[in-house]
Amino acid sequence: MKFALTYIIAALLPVFCLIGCKKFVQVGDPIDQVASSEAFSTDANAATAIRGIYSKMTSAIGLGFAGGLQALMDASADGLKIQASTNIYWEFYTNAITSANDNNKTLWNYFYYAIYSANAAIENINASTGMTDAGKRLYTAEARFLRALNYFYLVNTWGDVPLTTSSNYDYNNHLFRTARADVYELIKSDLLYAQANLGPAYQGAYRIRANSYAATALLAKVYLYLQEWDNAAQQATLVLNNTTDYALETDLTKTFLITSKEAILRIEQPGNNAYAGDGPFFTPTAATTVPPYTITDTLYKTFETGDKRKTSWVRTATITTGGVATTYYSPYKYRVITGTGTPLESHMVLRLGEMYLIRAEARAQGKQLTDAITDLDKVRSRAGLPLIATTNPGISQDNLLAAIAHERWVELFSENGDRWLDLKRTDKANSTLQYKPNWQTDAQLFPIPSLDIQYNKNLEQNHGYQ
Repeated sequence: MKFALTYIIAALLPVFCLIGCKKFVQVGDPIDQVASSEAFSTDANAATAIRGIYSKMTSAIGLGFAGGLQALMDASADGLKIQASTNIYWEFYTNAITSANDNNKTLWNYFYYAIYSANAAIENINASTGMTDAGKRLYTAEARFLRALNYFYLVNTWGDVPLTTSSNYDYNNHLFRTARADVYELIKSDLLYAQANLGPAYQGAYRIRANSYAATALLAKVYLYLQEWDNAAQQATLVLNNTTDYALETDLTKTFLITSKEAILRIEQPGNNAYAGDGPFFTPTAATTVPPYTITDTLYKTFETGDKRKTSWVRTATITTGGVATTYYSPYKYRVITGTGTPLESHMVLRLGEMYLIRAEARAQGKQLTDAITDLDKVRSRAGLPLIATTNPGISQDNLLAAIAHERWVELFSENGDRWLDLKRTDKANSTLQYKPNWQTDAQLFPIPSLDIQYNKNLEQNHGYQ
């Protein structure tokens, strides 16, 4: 991974230069020494340094957790169509990504930037002589949460990936790929530590830094992906039982606002911006411009009659080009696209609606069908739809699981790649996406970036790619 690691200084500078850059990097310093101990000399300094890791999870070009992750993954599935024919975008929609694709490389690099930053933070916290024991536990837990979050997306996007808990350049430059199961062991270990040590209170406003409930929510999702149904239900329940801090927004247009009680974790857009990166990513500033990512006919027709999400979370624009009027539908969960000052929206990483759906699926898999229906109906009720408990109380397990899968799509579309990841984890990708001209089983994993393989001979490419 030399290519990614050659940029580690760029990744770490915004994190640690927030605390006096003069002592941060000396010319010739090895990369594993760039994280200045000054950045972790006190609890307050460590808090600022850790906050910088979040900012690396979005980028100026809109990838990472700023629109690109969900757009490219949903386009790889069946939820979004890319209107631009530029290869680096079109390759995702046509499931023909090359190993040299810049967007694929950027996603890979940004996940690893955050991981290396977290590793460096953990090492420096451990070595700090100025931090309190409580501060060390808190900020180690936060760094481990961020490491787990980024590894979750790496392992579900590229499969077996290099696993490291070190920021040492020489060591990381020769890593082999690690089996998916072993990566998940680190993810679970990190999240259990974070759950035990973060505490329930958020640091600062807007829920833009992880607390123990964020760790619990992500742990529920991890267990769901691992088909550990009882554990998934238990962790989701811990979040859902906190009715003081979390609640579904009855008004769908308020779900993604900064004031939403549905938010478990957000990531703010860097800079003094009032909008989430998703807003301008999906919605053009000019009303006469075709949206860059539009909802497919398949998804649009999947919404049931009367579903409020279709009117609240989908934007309709009729645009005339060459005398021909065409109607386009695009994601509209984030409506703010310009402005500075007090944030109005921030990117939602984890929210309560998904916790109901996680527990519903886990309960249905465990044949607790009545309880699963109750959870599913919480989400359907908010969307203004008939309740399963009323219309089909005797629904079979298979049909209930299908209903939950449907609900996950229309509830979570254009959010964090959930549709793409759901199709893969439930082994439905091949049967669902076979209508796409270039579809093949190998497309379920993205290619390892070619430059990383060029510089690290221990890396092997995913099957089906060169």
